[in-house]
Amino acid sequence: MTPTLSEPFENRVLFLDNLRYFMVVLVVLLHAALSYGTGGRYWYVGDGAANMRIFDIISIAVIDVFAMPVLFFIAGYFAMPNIQKKGPGVFLKDKFMRLGIPWLICVIFIAPIITYIYHYRHLGEKTLLSYGQLWINWMKSASDFHTGFFTPNLFAVGILDDPEIINVYLLRFNQNAYWFISLLLFFFIIFAIIYTLKKRFYPSSSIQEKTHSRKTMLLVMLSVGLLCTMMSVIINRIPNNQPPPWDWVVIAGVLQFQTGRLPVYIIYFGLGVFAFSRKWFVRDHHFPGHPVLWISICVILWFGFLVIGSKLLSNVSNLTNTRLIIPFLFLRSFLLATFLIVFTSIAFRYWNRPHKVNGTLAANSYNIYLVHLPLVVVFQFLLVNLVGTSSLMKFGIVSSLSFLLSYGISRYAIKPHPRLSIAAVVVIFLLMVIFVYPRA
Repeated sequence: MTPTLSEPFENRVLFLDNLRYFMVVLVVLLHAALSYGTGGRYWYVGDGAANMRIFDIISIAVIDVFAMPVLFFIAGYFAMPNIQKKGPGVFLKDKFMRLGIPWLICVIFIAPIITYIYHYRHLGEKTLLSYGQLWINWMKSASDFHTGFFTPNLFAVGILDDPEIINVYLLRFNQNAYWFISLLLFFFIIFAIIYTLKKRFYPSSSIQEKTHSRKTMLLVMLSVGLLCTMMSVIINRIPNNQPPPWDWVVIAGVLQFQTGRLPVYIIYFGLGVFAFSRKWFVRDHHFPGHPVLWISICVILWFGFLVIGSKLLSNVSNLTNTRLIIPFLFLRSFLLATFLIVFTSIAFRYWNRPHKVNGTLAANSYNIYLVHLPLVVVFQFLLVNLVGTSSLMKFGIVSSLSFLLSYGISRYAIKPHPRLSIAAVVVIFLLMVIFVYPRA
């Protein structure tokens, strides 16, 4: 049954909640796959025996294209009704409680564990610090509020073979996967400021003035694809671009992002806000065309994206080749837009009804994101020397166990007992400080 305007807002967009937890599941799969692809040596736990291109396709050429922008879009879509209901003050207070405090706990106590495993895998016992030493250096680096490069360019040949460079990288405070949380919180702060200023200076202006037609929705997505292409080309073609668009930048230790992707995240968060204000996905306002049509378009765009991307990565000099870069960025931008249409079209039609399993997964999706990465890395570490086990089996074990355990921790520990969960994290930290150190 098609939802109507008389229904509560939450019941009209259940599919976006479902889509959000599905994106988180895909992020778990992405991180599980990264250990087993051709770029595994750059991952926290690279499995040298794997080196399979299928995992590059799963992670970099598929999931990495759309997962985070779609999450920013959904966050933007829900931001408007949330701030309208609560007001800017309560809205920001809730966001600081839900995002800020967990982020702080994770970057202080969880991220160093991931980094320590990286340290061990790449340096072994040669220059390995005790966990307590690494954590102290980690926090000293955090107190510098560093602004600039987050890492040296890991794509440079042989850079990971230099222990001194690795040590500089490892001992510098960074957020690992938790960059998403701090950047999303920053977006909410800016959004609340803009919303407050609009209400103050244009109090008679209505937030929901128009309802877009389905054709207009397509025109908006076309504009978004062109805007993302234009911004990506500008960033990639800046002379002597420092840092390169694929490198990470940190601002005062609080914000962390890739310069080449930041405009896309901003655009898709703003698109989410705009989509709600124009009543996308209310009643029958979804993208026109059957999902099969959009899937076909998506496959065609993805094939071109894969071909050009393979040429770019085949030679480092190709990364400055305008004839390859511009088509690559164009295809990536429109592939992302098409992915969003595909996911929302399918989910709106077939995934917009209450269901117990969907409800509990959606309710725990945020905590799954917080918890999953250390579990993924630990399982990859435990399996890396398991001789005779195929990479596909390792991937299956890592991804399934990481997801199930993340879900279990969220549902049975974090949600019912948040304070005890924080205490458990602190206890784990203390045990690692006491017992984890290099063997003599």
